[in-house]
Amino acid sequence: MSDPLGPFAGAASVAVVLGSGLAGLCDGARIAYRVPYRDLPPLLEPAVEGHPGFLALADFGGRPALLFAGRSHLYEGQDPARVTAAVSLAADLGCTELVLTNAAGSLTAGIRPGAWLLPEDVIAFPARRISRFASAGRLSGGARLSPLIAPRLRESLRRAAREAGTAVEDGVLAWMSGPCFETAAEARAAAAAGAHAATMSVYPELVAARFRGIDAAVLSLITNDTAGVSRGSIDHADVMKRGAEGGRRLAAIIGRLLASRGDA
Repeated sequence: MSDPLGPFAGAASVAVVLGSGLAGLCDGARIAYRVPYRDLPPLLEPAVEGHPGFLALADFGGRPALLFAGRSHLYEGQDPARVTAAVSLAADLGCTELVLTNAAGSLTAGIRPGAWLLPEDVIAFPARRISRFASAGRLSGGARLSPLIAPRLRESLRRAAREAGTAVEDGVLAWMSGPCFETAAEARAAAAAGAHAATMSVYPELVAARFRGIDAAVLSLITNDTAGVSRGSIDHADVMKRGAEGGRRLAAIIGRLLASRGDA
């Protein structure tokens, strides 16, 4: 039986992980190869709606990228090494840059649903974050986590978004353990700590990328207000709707990023 990863090896230098509802980005690219996660043992099949679970080699105007359509989360009770397997696989396949996309809830009235956040840093609230990675063999030798977000890749994403006609907001992303949306008190605490939006993903992958030597940056679609901002209810269906709308815009941003990289 042929190796399902064969067509992906060395095919691209940039990998993109697609968050909730953002797999619509694939509609804006030509897919050369596509393999479901279930056929790639290191990867977990996502259990959350909006994460279809496949790896694709995509072409954006003649420039390739690996697309990981969906992710698993620590709140699903999985081992951290399995949750971040896409990062390790991207590195093994020759990628040197990683764009992590995700849905996020706004912690401030100044950043509205539908906006894009380009985080400069991440606050990880759950105290278990280091111990769980350490137990999985992720941390050793006093390795340094900062900076988790690569400044050059972040600025490249900013330029790509501008060229694609999409405004981005600067700010800090708060990682919450989930699986429930933040309470109003948690949202206020995160905002008081300096965060502008909250998510249940991204941080574990940033840590994994740091230790694999891959430059990583984050692009967050604000899909909803948190309970600390909105008085209404929050539903995953709203996240999905915003994600579907954002996928097409994201495709234009990634296309411009790849054009600046000159991959052939």
